[in-house]
Amino acid sequence: MDHFDYYGPITDVKILREPRFLLSAIIIGPSEEGFEHAIAAWSSFGTLEVVEGVYAYLMQMKRGLLTKKELAHKLIPLLQKATVADILALQRVLKLGAGFTTCDIGLVVLSHVPVVGATPPRRPSTVLLEKMGEESVVYVARNNEGSPVYDLETMCIMPMSEGEAPHPLYAAYLRGYKVVTEGIPGEGDLCVVHKRLGVRCRNLWQFPTTP
Repeated sequence: MDHFDYYGPITDVKILREPRFLLSAIIIGPSEEGFEHAIAAWSSFGTLEVVEGVYAYLMQMKRGLLTKKELAHKLIPLLQKATVADILALQRVLKLGAGFTTCDIGLVVLSHVPVVGATPPRRPSTVLLEKMGEESVVYVARNNEGSPVYDLETMCIMPMSEGEAPHPLYAAYLRGYKVVTEGIPGEGDLCVVHKRLGVRCRNLWQFPTTP
């Protein structure tokens, strides 16, 4: 447990019934009793549709009715309706009930708590969802391959795919620059901004068209 009011090993899993402790817990392995306490705590503050959906799908997986891959697909629609607190609780409930988090089944979850004056972290290129909380931002992204990433808040240790390098204009946009065009491109000058930046630009006829 990593909380101001309690720090150290969890000696009594009933402490997980307290929402503040549930969201501060670092779960190492599964615990059926801990799972039930965690569900009870999550139900007291979470989005009911998300809590009930996760519980139902997890029970189906335990009975062999869903594979981990199928569970991941079921979770994506629920994550769209979830709050930041829901996502943090979800990771702990999954770990307690099944021994894994979303990161183990293909969905990276990274949290970011802004620090005044600090440079914000790079937004993952494979982001599927972005959740804005009062004090943090949570990213849900595809998990393929890449450098290992560890996130204490979401208990994720996983390779996060960086994908292809972003276009220079998009990279500048992610760094906070406002990207504008210069002039009005004509038939003989299709890539004003690209040429100004010295990057390659494909002609219009190289792109597929739809009849």
